[in-house]
Amino acid sequence: MYCFQGHRQDLTNLHIRLKRSVLMICMAVACAAWTGCDSVADGDETSPSNADSNTTHADSALTDTMATDSTDVDLPDSVPVEIARAQRGDISSYLMFSSTIATEAAVEIHPETSGRVEAVLVEEGDHVEAGQILVKLNDEQVLIEERESEVELNHLEGGYKRTEEMFRRRLISTQEYEDKLYQLEQARLRREKAQLALEHTHIRAPFSGVLTTRSVQVGARVGPGGKLFDLVKREDLIARVHVPGQYLREVQVRQAAQIESDFLRDMVFEGYVKRISPVVDPQSGTFKVTLGIHDQWEHLRPGIFVTARIVTDTHAGAILVPKEAIVYDGSDRFVFVVRDSTAHRVKLDAGFENSRFVEARSEIADTTQVIVVGQNGLKDQARIRVAATSSD
Repeated sequence: MYCFQGHRQDLTNLHIRLKRSVLMICMAVACAAWTGCDSVADGDETSPSNADSNTTHADSALTDTMATDSTDVDLPDSVPVEIARAQRGDISSYLMFSSTIATEAAVEIHPETSGRVEAVLVEEGDHVEAGQILVKLNDEQVLIEERESEVELNHLEGGYKRTEEMFRRRLISTQEYEDKLYQLEQARLRREKAQLALEHTHIRAPFSGVLTTRSVQVGARVGPGGKLFDLVKREDLIARVHVPGQYLREVQVRQAAQIESDFLRDMVFEGYVKRISPVVDPQSGTFKVTLGIHDQWEHLRPGIFVTARIVTDTHAGAILVPKEAIVYDGSDRFVFVVRDSTAHRVKLDAGFENSRFVEARSEIADTTQVIVVGQNGLKDQARIRVAATSSD
């Protein structure tokens, strides 16, 4: 930046050098005159060409001295800056909350029966389909019981046919007929129970999704209380937020929302208000809002910390200024705009803002160039030099 004290010092140095130059010229002229006088006293004639030569050398010395002195005087340099152009676009106001990504369907998979693990057919992180076999338990004992129930059922079914024929001919009483029928029904139930026990030795996925945790090993003995896997449904990613009750009328189902995460910088995921709790928690004064997210497991994962924004209003075609251009002076905000290689300080009349831009409601057009690097400490009307242009 321009420094008046330094410039005054440079002018002082220039005056001293000029005085020295004039003194040297006077001394040279005096020497020349003295030499001329000596020559006349000795009877030698002084040539006009010698006088002209002395004068030429003196003028040359003066010119060189002034040229040397002028190179030592530095004019005030312009300040190098980086600029960006304001742009036109849409910007919204938000209700902003912190949350984590979750899924609508997330379950723990447990075995229905006890047994020794014979085979694990999937691994953590695998995508599985509904009904796919995940684990096989040892089924030797269950197979025997299932075969036993089958034999018993076949025997009773054959005997029941004879009993039914005898009852039709009135050869047996009603009580004997009903006892045989009861035994047959009991055998059928034992058969179904044995088949179900055999089916439970094959542990299947309840729905399509991704296995996030595996807690089972081959050879281990498991029971109904032991967790084998965690399964999540990846198509229904959600984020739950708790909104202050004062905004109950401002949030509606299907309202637009945006999701951002520090883990995934420069990425914004579109969402919407999926459900709104009909009650306000009397302890916190908030109501629960569930946001649906359109990302289908491409980038987001359950458990990621995110910032959720529910859009309450949008200004279309607004003038947007990069946040990097803002200079703070107390509670006021300013930007430096470039006009004719000069930085002009303009107070920012801010509207809506997001993580990257601020809406400028006056004095700035979509063709205005603003300084985004080098503006801190810059004075109004300072001369600047554009060193770089931001691509934003």
